[in-house]
Amino acid sequence: MTTKENHILIGLGGTGGKVLKEFRKRLFKEYNEEERSQLPIGFVYVDSTNEMMTPGDATFKVLGQDASFDTNEFVNIKGIDLNAVFSNPSGFPGLSGFIGDPEVMQKTIGTVGAAAGQKRKAGRILFGASVQSFIDTLNTQNRKTNKISGKTVLNIHIITGLAGGTGSGSIIDVIAQTRKLFPHEIDSSRTSGTDIVAYAMVPELSPPSGCEAGRYHANGYAALMELNGLLSQKYIPHDVTGRADRLDFSTKKIANGCMLYSNVNEHGKILHSFDQLPTIISDFLFNRIFLETNKNTNAFMRSYSFENIDDYRYENNEKAKEGEIDIVRSKTFGSFGIKRVIIPEEEIIEYFTYNFGRQALLQIRYNNWNDDLGFRDAPANIDFHSFVKEAEQLERWRITDKHLMLDKPILDSDAKKWNSISDYWTSVIPIWAAEASKAKMPLNEMEKYCAEGYNTYFRKGGVKNFYEGKTQAKEQHASEICNIIEHYLFDKWKDGDFSLYNLCELTDKITEVVSQKRTAFESNISTYNQKIEELEKAKQLNQLEWSNKGLLGGLLFKNKMIQAHATILQLLFVRKTEIEGLQFGLSVLAVLRNMLNTMRTRIEKFVNTINDSLKTSEEQIGIRCTEGGSNINLQDSVISFYDRNAVIKFTKDVSHNKNRQTNIASEFRQELVNLIGSEQSFARANATINTEDISYLLDTLIRKKSIAIHDEILTEDCDKLINRNILEQLNEHFSSEEDLKTFAKKVIEESGVLINANPTELNRAVKNNPIPEKGISIFKKVIMINLPKVEGNEQVQKFAARLEKALLGAVQGDVHVYVDMSGSRKNEMTIASITYCFPIRALRDLPFLKEKYDYLVNNPNEARQNRTVLHTEGTGDTLPDLFVAKDMLPSDIRAKYTAYLMVAHSIGIIKYADKADGSGKSAFGIVEKNRLGLEVLNPFADTFTGIINSAKFNEEFGETLREKVRLALKNEYLHVDKRNELVTGIQELIVKIILPECGGNQGSQEFKFFSDRAEQALDLIEKS
Repeated sequence: MTTKENHILIGLGGTGGKVLKEFRKRLFKEYNEEERSQLPIGFVYVDSTNEMMTPGDATFKVLGQDASFDTNEFVNIKGIDLNAVFSNPSGFPGLSGFIGDPEVMQKTIGTVGAAAGQKRKAGRILFGASVQSFIDTLNTQNRKTNKISGKTVLNIHIITGLAGGTGSGSIIDVIAQTRKLFPHEIDSSRTSGTDIVAYAMVPELSPPSGCEAGRYHANGYAALMELNGLLSQKYIPHDVTGRADRLDFSTKKIANGCMLYSNVNEHGKILHSFDQLPTIISDFLFNRIFLETNKNTNAFMRSYSFENIDDYRYENNEKAKEGEIDIVRSKTFGSFGIKRVIIPEEEIIEYFTYNFGRQALLQIRYNNWNDDLGFRDAPANIDFHSFVKEAEQLERWRITDKHLMLDKPILDSDAKKWNSISDYWTSVIPIWAAEASKAKMPLNEMEKYCAEGYNTYFRKGGVKNFYEGKTQAKEQHASEICNIIEHYLFDKWKDGDFSLYNLCELTDKITEVVSQKRTAFESNISTYNQKIEELEKAKQLNQLEWSNKGLLGGLLFKNKMIQAHATILQLLFVRKTEIEGLQFGLSVLAVLRNMLNTMRTRIEKFVNTINDSLKTSEEQIGIRCTEGGSNINLQDSVISFYDRNAVIKFTKDVSHNKNRQTNIASEFRQELVNLIGSEQSFARANATINTEDISYLLDTLIRKKSIAIHDEILTEDCDKLINRNILEQLNEHFSSEEDLKTFAKKVIEESGVLINANPTELNRAVKNNPIPEKGISIFKKVIMINLPKVEGNEQVQKFAARLEKALLGAVQGDVHVYVDMSGSRKNEMTIASITYCFPIRALRDLPFLKEKYDYLVNNPNEARQNRTVLHTEGTGDTLPDLFVAKDMLPSDIRAKYTAYLMVAHSIGIIKYADKADGSGKSAFGIVEKNRLGLEVLNPFADTFTGIINSAKFNEEFGETLREKVRLALKNEYLHVDKRNELVTGIQELIVKIILPECGGNQGSQEFKFFSDRAEQALDLIEKS
């Protein structure tokens, strides 16, 4: 599925930006990177805030990809300092035409915050000051689409809200500058040219929280006035580039039309402005852009671009004179809606993905399998208390007593450098004893050798020096042990033997062992010191005995004493050395305990990341596949039609399959390990893995595994839950012809658009315009139903034909329905509706918006300031009224035009003359020339006072009189003498004609009315 024409979507402000965001996210869901690169679709996002340009924004993530806007697609109009504009207006020549006095404008606008401060004028100034950036960005996107497609035909879709300052304030200039850049409409052969359609959101009656800043609804009404003025060629905006004065598009359509939408559809269904509406708008645009052009879709395409309403494109001024063309309202407004009946494949796949991903995360977190539940969200019971005391584990982790006393080396660099403490003394003392036996005082000589060994020769430096040096490196030794333990734990987690919970539990038990060893070492030091004292005493006793008998004892005694003394010295120096080892061990254990606590903190941090991902997965599971099945509500925009119970059963069955879940968890863990890299530690895990990385793996690895498992298990078409034609699903449900016809009828009836129309306005006959015929001259409606193409399945092909027949047979009244059966999305049936060819006055909520607008513009203290801020140019006074002018009541006509009638009598426009009807009677009226050039009287009444009660004395006649009087006063009655003649004429009219006709009663209501009008007439004469 592709598009053959170029398309550029322009999003203005937050409203437009959100729609573009949803459109891009759907593109990323349905097309891979290579496919997207071949789509001739461009984007221009204009805003006064960079809120949606935050790098790494998780809300733009789709299937592990980032759908964010590129920097060359964004126009930041808040980069302009308004104060700089006002202080240097000559630097912005395109703005001077509508800013006027910059000091006055600066004071009027005041401080502008986010969204142009909900001030439309500020929004226009910001855009105007940044217009070149917009033009450059638009040109860049146009070149991109041209290069991809090799064509120049271009469709531009402009999306904005009307309630704020940014989008609402810039929409007029965006349309105008876009048409200026692309001046030609798409030609009949659709080979070149540009169509422009705007999408404008009408303000909600109840604004979302925090959105109302005082001008929300008034902005909407002002923007609608200007859009109507622009499309009816009554608003010719200044060229904000400064290259021309005004942009005159009188010879062409400045835009094809404007689609209006709100948060309430025509069936009264309320849609969330931030969560639902952007998706619906983007879905409609998506359908329009990717809808294949063929004989079935042509009419819909023409309706979208307002091509088939040329005879009814405008409304003429109801106050215009007969035959006069004075366009005041455009009818190039429409609305739209879209309904998607789908097998929610994406939702189902995500349901699988998050469930199976949750299982993988639970394995990592707890690794506690249950055949009825899968991996449980609770830990398994493991006896780590005994495990950590096993000699094998203590040896592996190098926390045996021998390691901690450096009887065995801890550091790999010390391996094979020395023997154990006992081996050292056992090996050297016999040699020293033999050597000492040659001496005169052998015991003393032996003690001398041992002291030298202790102080100097032990491990090449002596015991004290050796252990002092090692104590200085206690952190390195503790770190070595901690690293060994961490690597062991990491490997056990990596291989799936232990969960993260197990690691924390095991770390706690190892820390307990460390604490216990500290206590034991402290106790051993005390015990060893006692033993040393005993050995010292034994050594002294030997010396005493030697001194008493040595010279007399003989050779046997001498050898026996030397051997006994050697044994004592060996035990003594082993213990003295071990005490140093114990002291060293205590210092290492203290550091090691802190390091283990720190390591546990690192593991806990990683646990928190897994916990957060688990929580997210559970939340995502909870909002997916919650509804659906056969009970569908056709008022919804997206109707999920699938077997929910089958989806849930399949998910549970797979989740409870140990082999599959173990395999998924293993691959998932391995991908996490790959992310961590070669330095496998929990510090590195925390540095390289966050919840976004886990989400990416869910969106890629687990998603692919989920689809593969589905396709492997569910091989029959009738069993498939995804990758299935929606028509197969509908065929199974609507087996009877009656049910199918009912479904088709409801689809047509419920295909609502996103505005509510006022029937009174639609049926209102407007003078100087054709009588309204719904569906012909006003409020045309077309429905485009797109069904997926069916191949191979004859039964489903027959159903498709039956459905098409039922849909066409359900058409009633003035709705045109077209069915296309070549859709490429097999899981989706799309019903797109367009209602178009109506003036803005047809909006049901327009009076409410006008009321809010009038409140601001009629405020006696701030009227002009409010008008200035609300409108992008001027104060809105010159724009056509959106509503049809009400017919004046007879009393209003008399009050407004009687003064002009009296002046007209004085001028001679109104005369008393023969009726020329053969009766010989005279009357008051207007003398006109007939076709022969003869003057004849057009009589109104027999008396002057009766004229104002004549049927001929209507608003049109009053306006004619007013114009004739105005011209006369400016020309032949401009001189003061001529004006005095008119004053005399008024006086004589009152005295000689009106007073007698009132029975000479100056106190009558009738005479008082004419007397007051005479005063007005005199004012007209004097002041005009």
